[in-house]
Amino acid sequence: MPPLVSVIVPCHNSRKTLALCVEAALTQTYAEIEVIVVDDASTDDSAAIAEGLGATVVRMPVNGGAGLARNRGMAAARGDILFFADSDVALAPDAVEQAVRMFAEHPEYAAVWGVYGDRPLVDDGIVERVQVLTGHYRQSRLDVVHTGHFAVGALRREVVDRVGGFDERLVGQWTNEDHEFGLRIAENFPVGRAVHVVGFHDDDDRVTSVVRKRFGRAVSLIPLVLKQRDLKPEREALHRPAELAAIGLTGLGVLLALAWPVLGLLAAVGLAAFLWTIRGMLGFVRTAAGLRVATAAAALTFVYGFAVGLGGLTGALRYAVDPSFRRRYQTVSM
Repeated sequence: MPPLVSVIVPCHNSRKTLALCVEAALTQTYAEIEVIVVDDASTDDSAAIAEGLGATVVRMPVNGGAGLARNRGMAAARGDILFFADSDVALAPDAVEQAVRMFAEHPEYAAVWGVYGDRPLVDDGIVERVQVLTGHYRQSRLDVVHTGHFAVGALRREVVDRVGGFDERLVGQWTNEDHEFGLRIAENFPVGRAVHVVGFHDDDDRVTSVVRKRFGRAVSLIPLVLKQRDLKPEREALHRPAELAAIGLTGLGVLLALAWPVLGLLAAVGLAAFLWTIRGMLGFVRTAAGLRVATAAAALTFVYGFAVGLGGLTGALRYAVDPSFRRRYQTVSM
């Protein structure tokens, strides 16, 4: 008998995209499915939208964050496979079927992490198109991601019985409760990457929003990366070390050129190295969306990479002076 799959969608004030998300989940090619929307104390009509479409709705009395919402969804779920989708993601019609197939072909896998699709769920302009295309390109070429991808991903129920759920203490912006849980899963079980498990994402459409997120996440990930020292950024990170090094060299060259103009050559070398490291991605974007979007992708990737590098340095400094920051991920509440 085919396993029952529970699609769990945490949401908070998700009116813009929730109907698209729930409709996509309810119309999957895989038949044995239930859709559970956990409304995290929304102040809009998100819960009513989900109920009107036929999803099971779990209402939380106070806003507790995505980790707590996902835990409540898992508690309400009846399925043997728990499939997570964010409320700003619409699954491809066969996403659940592809995940079930991968579990059947790889019974050793405890989790299967999908990828974002190559088009926006809602197209809000060139910044979002760059986000979506570069994100799809990088995710599709990553190695197995031990930090998880709970925006589009599935796990077997027995995983939760073994390692617990999301750490409910990790509440707020950039607390990385998803990465922490993903690492806990990968420490105990094999996990897989599935490029055919696809969800279309309504991504950020403002440069300032992306910069703020990349910086904040880079800061907050430092204690987790240093705790999990076998993580390999060159295999798992969206911004590869060589790319960040080239950005740093460019910035250093610009600063040095203020005092010694001839050292501006360092900036030129750094910029050339940066463009070389992302040449494959730029070629993909140009083929998909044209030269204008590819040019924007080069510029924005540089800006976002600079934010990541600066965030990493900031996080390292905070790690050195703030004991509570160092201890953030030391003890897991299950």
